[in-house]
Amino acid sequence: MKSGRIFVHGLKAHADEMWACGLLIASKPDIEFTEIIRDAKRINEAVDNDFVIDCGMKFDGSRFFDHHQFKNTDKVECALTLVAKTFAPWVLHDEKYAPLIERVRMQDNYGIPTAEQKFGNSSPWIVPEFTMVNLFEREPLKIANIVADGFRRRLSEIDEIKKVKEWIAANSHIEMLGGGVRVFVCETSPFKAGFSIQAYNAASRDVINENRIEVAYGWNGDGSESRTLYRTGLGKEIDFTKAEPEKPVFCHNGGFLLVFDPADDAEYGKIVLQACDFDEKNKKSA
Repeated sequence: MKSGRIFVHGLKAHADEMWACGLLIASKPDIEFTEIIRDAKRINEAVDNDFVIDCGMKFDGSRFFDHHQFKNTDKVECALTLVAKTFAPWVLHDEKYAPLIERVRMQDNYGIPTAEQKFGNSSPWIVPEFTMVNLFEREPLKIANIVADGFRRRLSEIDEIKKVKEWIAANSHIEMLGGGVRVFVCETSPFKAGFSIQAYNAASRDVINENRIEVAYGWNGDGSESRTLYRTGLGKEIDFTKAEPEKPVFCHNGGFLLVFDPADDAEYGKIVLQACDFDEKNKKSA
């Protein structure tokens, strides 16, 4: 494997080069990065497999990724966006990383107050990021590798979500119950098929949103034969505390989640109607 180094500026570290170094490392599995040199005066030492980020006044789309010489303020870049567009364009459209990249871009070019105007109060992200950037100043390669691992994990997650979507298409259906409730039914266990809860939830969320599902029915994630029913954002009037399954396991007092051992394959339909109060409503209308 080839070895390489990354050169960044010294003094105060910034979030954009920290994230950019991590993304670069994650995007170059053929290179073993041995050092991050925080000294812009040494960039003349850079050789073939070395990269220069956020300093040097040069961008070539290959090894040099500095944005400070750019004049077009309508399309302001930062070190992170330059690395992303060159080596990992997937992050620019990813629901988790795209907002982060835009916030880092705004923060680097216009300051934290401007970023806060668009993204709200900074406290949820500024404290952990501030800590990481401070650590990056002292141990840049260690922190960049941690950031890189996050990007790799997200790529793996995206790949798994794609596989789960294909699995869902072959192992689920949508049922319209008598009261007009749309239920997403997972017919076999995705967890016994080897998928993670996180990937299944992400994949099924897309199906639920696209088909305006009110209730999802599937397997409990603990590996047991227990099943779950939960209401989605469209099932606001559904309350599972009103239902009476034959073998209940757990019911959240908020009424949005029910875990039970099914008496038969059709019991979930009865439970959903009870949770909707359709039996009671029918009695009143009769």
